[in-house]
Amino acid sequence: MKAVVLKKAYDLEMVDVAEPVIQESDDVIIKVKSVGICGSDMLGYQGKHELLTFPRVLGHEFSGVVDAVGKGVKNVKPGDAVVVEPLISCGKCDPCRNGDYNVCVDLKVFGVHVDGACQEKVLAKADKVFKLPPGATFQEGAMVEPLCVGLEVSRRGKLTIEDNLVIFSAGAIGLCALKVAKCYRVRKVISIDIDDDRLKTAKDMGADYTINSSKENVIDRVMELTDGKGASVVMEATGVEQALAQCFTVTAYRARVAILGFYKSQMVEIPPLHIVKKELDVYGSRVYRGRFPLALDLLAKGEVYLKDLISHEFPLDQMEQAMKTAIDPKVKSLKVVINL
Repeated sequence: MKAVVLKKAYDLEMVDVAEPVIQESDDVIIKVKSVGICGSDMLGYQGKHELLTFPRVLGHEFSGVVDAVGKGVKNVKPGDAVVVEPLISCGKCDPCRNGDYNVCVDLKVFGVHVDGACQEKVLAKADKVFKLPPGATFQEGAMVEPLCVGLEVSRRGKLTIEDNLVIFSAGAIGLCALKVAKCYRVRKVISIDIDDDRLKTAKDMGADYTINSSKENVIDRVMELTDGKGASVVMEATGVEQALAQCFTVTAYRARVAILGFYKSQMVEIPPLHIVKKELDVYGSRVYRGRFPLALDLLAKGEVYLKDLISHEFPLDQMEQAMKTAIDPKVKSLKVVINL
C-alpha cells in the first residue's frame, strides 16, 4: 500500500509499505479516508518537534472505513465509517489505572511516536475506534479529534454557563474551544489573535468579541468588555510566551487559567503576583480522555458544525503541497485536509 513518509525535515516521500495485519482479537484495520494536518504535523515537517523521530508517517486527526476486525471486536464491523482516538497508553501506570490515560507516563500518539494516518490503511485497537454518525462526512470526521481537544480544555477549565471566557488563539484549536464554549452557552466569549482574518472567522463562529493583540491593548480591552472584572476563565492555545504572560493579567479574581499551548522554551516567564494576589487556579490540558463519544454526539445532534474549520483539501499524492500550504503564513489556512 501507499504511505507518505517524512524521512527528515522538509523531505516527504510516497513509498510502498506492507499492509497491516490482524494480530490480536481487538485489532481493527481501517482504510483511511481523510486526515487533518495539525500543528504538531507542521512542526514535525519542519524538524522542530522534540518528540518525533524520523522516518515517520504523520497524521493523527483522521477518519476512515473499517476494513477488517479481530475476532473479539464487537463495536464496529467492516464497512463502518469511523474515527480513531490516536492515543496509545500503557494501561499500567498510576494515571492509566486511575483512568487518566491522557497523562500516561509512556503515552504514544499516532504520527509522532508511531506511524500515523497518511497512508492507505492503519491498525488500531477496538476501544479507540468510534462510528461516525449517519450523514457525517469523512472530512468532518477528521475534525473530531481537534474538537476533543476543545472539549478537554473546557473540562479542565471547569467552564460553566456563568463564565466570561477569553481564548488566546483563533487558530483551529482555539476555534474548537470556541465551538465548545457555545455549547456550554457561556455568558461571553472573547477571542484574541494577531490575524484579522482569523478573528473574523472567530466572529462568524460565535465569538461575542474579538481583539487583535497586535493593534489593541489586550488588558484594557478585556477589562472594558467585562465591566472591569476580567475573565473568569482564560484558555491559552497559541504557544506564544507573550500571550501566556497576558493570560494572568486579564483574569478576574479566583479565575481559572487553562494552558494547552507548547512553547519554544521549556522555561517561560509568568507574573506570579497575579496568581497569588487573585488566587488563580492554573490547569494544564493535555490532549483528552474519553471525549470522542461526546464529540460525536454533539456532531450527530447538530450542536457543533465542523466543516467551517476546513480551508483546503489535497489528495495524498499532493501532501508536499498540502504541508507547504499549511505552514505558509501568506496562505492563512485554517485546517488543511488530505483525502485518500
